[in-house]
Amino acid sequence: MIITPRWRLAASIAVIAVVWLVVLPWIANRPTVSERIEWLDDKGIDPSAMYYTELEAMEPIIRKLEQR
Repeated sequence: MIITPRWRLAASIAVIAVVWLVVLPWIANRPTVSERIEWLDDKGIDPSAMYYTELEAMEPIIRKLEQR
């Protein structure tokens, strides 16, 4: 069988879809990971934040560092 670029593209998209739709949700439901996600939510930390200096939880830490 000849593997054409279209087949490679389709296979790549399928692998990404399986990882995104099956593997990552399964990992997120693991006890350790789900506890960590809940802890981040409780602290108001957005793990997708580009810079942690933008988080409210970092304000006291930043003030403490600036005082030094």
